[in-house]
Amino acid sequence: MNLSRKIAAALDENTKVHAPPCAVTVEEGPHRLTLHLTALDTVGVAFTALEFTTASRADWTSESLQGWGERLAGRVTYLMEPLKVLEIDAAGGEVHIRSQSPTTRAEQRGYYEVRLFKQGTLRMERLAFDDTTRQRRPIPCQLTREVLERLADDLAASVG
Repeated sequence: MNLSRKIAAALDENTKVHAPPCAVTVEEGPHRLTLHLTALDTVGVAFTALEFTTASRADWTSESLQGWGERLAGRVTYLMEPLKVLEIDAAGGEVHIRSQSPTTRAEQRGYYEVRLFKQGTLRMERLAFDDTTRQRRPIPCQLTREVLERLADDLAASVG
């Protein structure tokens, strides 16, 4: 069974049993995916954060993290905004990926932010930047179940 099937089964179970907010975690081989759910129904999910961990290597160099980030941005082309590797922190062992073109609604710009860490972890969130206050804040990331399942498999495949 792959990550997409496991997350689908876990969400089906949680739709019947649990009420958000809650965390749902699935594992497949060296990969673990955790969703911090705020809403869940038969069509889609909303979450504050998606965390992905791979144990396929012990430690990631800045070059291997950059490669992972570029593979991820190249594969995940179906979200509201395309992703782009924004910054590589070689000293800190981190790669920062963001939406290439944020979505503007009213006075706010919404965008995805993905951070890859040298321990083989990834954290994905959706943020809004308020042009009036010049502040950014987390907002729920909303995906259909089909997009989430595809994303789970693409995260695992992008590890390389």
